[in-house]
Amino acid sequence: MDSRKWGLVGIAALVLAAAVLGATFLWPRQREAAEPAESPATETPMASPSPSPAATPTPQPPITYSVQAGDTLSAIAQQYDVSTEALVAANDLPDPDVLQIGQILVIPENNTTAESPDSAAGPTPSEAASQTEAEPPPPTLTPSGPPLVEVAEVEGIGNMETEALMLRNAGGTKSLEGWRLAGTNGAGFEFPPLTLFPGGEVWVVSKAGEDTPRRLYWGRTEPAWSPGELITLRDANGNIVDTFIVPE
Repeated sequence: MDSRKWGLVGIAALVLAAAVLGATFLWPRQREAAEPAESPATETPMASPSPSPAATPTPQPPITYSVQAGDTLSAIAQQYDVSTEALVAANDLPDPDVLQIGQILVIPENNTTAESPDSAAGPTPSEAASQTEAEPPPPTLTPSGPPLVEVAEVEGIGNMETEALMLRNAGGTKSLEGWRLAGTNGAGFEFPPLTLFPGGEVWVVSKAGEDTPRRLYWGRTEPAWSPGELITLRDANGNIVDTFIVPE
């Protein structure tokens, strides 16, 4: 009887030991299953920098020209390769034939010279040749030789109110500063700083008055020229440019 009792006690002890061992083995896994998994870190999006405003180009000042004695609107337009109409419109001129010495003219842009995308690579050889033939040469100073600045006419001879002599430029652009008109009776007129463009004309009026781009006043108290008199036009170096005999 005692042996059977001790056998049951041994079996009970083994069962208890197995239960304790199983509980010890399962406890960590149950704890791991109960703990929630850590959520992955969420990245905060970075704000993209706002684009900076484009820099505004500084506008270029307009080209201007100061009118000189002897200037004409058509000659100024030709010098800057613009049309006379564009020059009149840009300066709001009421009368294109009336200019004042020292008057400031705004030269409009020549849109025909703006480069188009198709022409960025430059003209072809044939186009360049045709452009060279079509474009007039730039104004140049009058060369020595046959007179290109000439005494064209004298009107109102002997009348102080109307007497005037006219020079005409049939050649290239020429500065008349220091040039001199002289007659056989001793009268002489020296030109002030003045540029005469191709086709330009300027009158030398014998009486006193206020100079304009096309009329220079001599300031005499008596007529300068007489019928049959020889008038000589010399440049600043004293070279004879032209001669003119006053009509009888």
